[in-house]
Amino acid sequence: MSKIREEDVLKVLKESRSSSLTLTGILKRLGLTKKFKGALSYVIDRLIERGEVQRVRRNRYTLTERSNLITGKIQRFKEGFGFLLVKDGPDVFIPPHRMKDAISGDTVLVRLFSRSKRDRPEGEVVKIVKREKTTFVGTYFEIDGYSIVVPDEVGLPQELAVSKRKGIQVRNRDKVVFSLRRKRGRARAQIVEVLGNADRPDVDLKVVIRQYNLPERFSEEVEEEARSVSIGLTKREIQRRQDLRELFVFTIDPITAKDFDDAISIERTKGGYVLGVHIADVSHYVREDGAIDREAWLRGTSVYLIDTVIPMLPFELSDEICSLRPFEDRLTLSVWMTFDSEGNLQKRSFKRSVIRSKARLSYEDAHLIIEEGRPPSRDSVSQFRKKDFEPLRESLLLARELARKIRHKRWLRGSLDFDLPEPEILLHSSGGVAEIKPMKRLETHQIIEDFMIMANETVADYLAMKSVPTIYRVHEPPPPQKIAEFLQFVETILGKKIRGTSPKELQEIIELSKNRPEAPLLNYLLLRSLTRAEYSVKNVGHFGLASKAYLHFTSPIRRYPDLVVHRVLKGVISRKPRRGKAWEEYLTRTAEMSSLKERQAESAEFALIDLKKLEYIKERVGEEYEGIVTHIQNRGFYVEIPENLVEGFVSVDSLTGVFVFDQREKALKEVKGGGRVFRIGQRVKIKVARVDKALRRLDFVVV
Repeated sequence: MSKIREEDVLKVLKESRSSSLTLTGILKRLGLTKKFKGALSYVIDRLIERGEVQRVRRNRYTLTERSNLITGKIQRFKEGFGFLLVKDGPDVFIPPHRMKDAISGDTVLVRLFSRSKRDRPEGEVVKIVKREKTTFVGTYFEIDGYSIVVPDEVGLPQELAVSKRKGIQVRNRDKVVFSLRRKRGRARAQIVEVLGNADRPDVDLKVVIRQYNLPERFSEEVEEEARSVSIGLTKREIQRRQDLRELFVFTIDPITAKDFDDAISIERTKGGYVLGVHIADVSHYVREDGAIDREAWLRGTSVYLIDTVIPMLPFELSDEICSLRPFEDRLTLSVWMTFDSEGNLQKRSFKRSVIRSKARLSYEDAHLIIEEGRPPSRDSVSQFRKKDFEPLRESLLLARELARKIRHKRWLRGSLDFDLPEPEILLHSSGGVAEIKPMKRLETHQIIEDFMIMANETVADYLAMKSVPTIYRVHEPPPPQKIAEFLQFVETILGKKIRGTSPKELQEIIELSKNRPEAPLLNYLLLRSLTRAEYSVKNVGHFGLASKAYLHFTSPIRRYPDLVVHRVLKGVISRKPRRGKAWEEYLTRTAEMSSLKERQAESAEFALIDLKKLEYIKERVGEEYEGIVTHIQNRGFYVEIPENLVEGFVSVDSLTGVFVFDQREKALKEVKGGGRVFRIGQRVKIKVARVDKALRRLDFVVV
């Protein structure tokens, strides 16, 4: 196998006059005998998986660049269509009838067609090269003596006949884990695990964990390494660092937070302010390529499932050794930023440091201290010594003063601040939903956000200036077609035409919609029109923040790219910057893996929230609400109830009259009788008609 190199195989295919070659043909040109056929097949499979080579017929291969075929991962949507995610170029649109049974995450071979009228590439799935998942989640039903499974996964058949395993007991409406089996050419579901009844609140978490293949525990190797990690606060280690233990440093986090990875300090100077952002020095404890590091790379991020966390790092590190707990010495990496009186950054520096946090505050208590000047109640989670209350309040007031100036500077350059309501889900001890309401966003949330963005940007700008390879957080400009459609909505809803598409011009829309009932919808529609932010070694800037260079540095306990950036920055501080082809290839793989795991985590988090919304609203069938039309399809439209952020579907079948979908105006127009029109942004009164949690379905009817 060592005789066959990938670059030699690629060279043979490139120099061949024939459009494709067999394995035997490639071996002949390499000067090798048939006994190397297995080794060549292994190399070819690797090149196919990377998308550099395609199998055009059963035993013939060609370079991807020579064919109209392309390999990549698919993202499928519930409407049936999908996109082939392409690294260097626009994603390929695949209509529903050309998707085969590909599902999100699968590696597929796609045949490209000519560009469509919308100037985007289109294609069809030719072959599923590799399934991302081998097991799936669905609901078991017994109907008229027949057993079926209805998959949750978009892309699988709507229902599957069941092949039960011996010893597995399953009841009607149970959520199950199944694998696909084929019998006489037809797919069947073989049940491998029963999770419990679909309507039980405690089953929801199991469903999401299985559906997204989330890890439930760490291996014994990882746990053993975590137990062996020492906090390492030796005299020698402290002498190597900037000793900030006497500095007034504090943390502000959610009430439920267990790991604290960022702290701040702030002081007024004659000319302005000195802000310190102190981040847990996780890279000091996580040994490169050790068991913990390899597992963290695979996980990519912590996953937050309402009241449950699936952490990236073991508890011993995330909640103990690395967490910046109050009144305890902790190792940190500090970003020092000096600002003038107007909030302009004047100087920056980066230090290994050691801190002792003087206070642990929740956002709510920090807000109370700023606004009312009094300590929080006794049952608060906040921790600080009574003698430190006045210095704490002074620091908070100074932090608000500086944050407002930083925020204004960012706003002036065009940064898009999406004030989208997020659901706060309060659970009973049984796991059932007690209440759902929009989460209140306080200015203390913004203060910490402003400081973390500033620190991230400062590190990114410094590394970019040094031309040191790292992982950036990038956000490319939006597709022109999507923005054009969004601007049509804006003109309809606000009655004002916005011509440009720069961040500053899009920012005007957010400002115009403030204090209007349509504001959350316009924020949501604008966000949906933008490209997705991701990780990359190429610094293409961050459109949403109107930033030339941005990365993630401030959350190494819960995000792997932040941990890598810490290692990169430490190399520069030590005057030993990491470079070289192998290192850049590692960064590229890490950026791709982290982007993938981030998408998986977000999907899982949203899936559990949606299940809890269905659980909440199923007790309210027959109740009436006022909602806003958020999305229109040719078969109906979606309506969101603002008071609890629950979204349901209104089918055209439930409407009186004949309706037609107007693609140009994104509206459902009645063409016979009544003259009613339903458009995005319109307020409608609806009634909860049907809720089926097992099928994840919520139907409204217009009152």
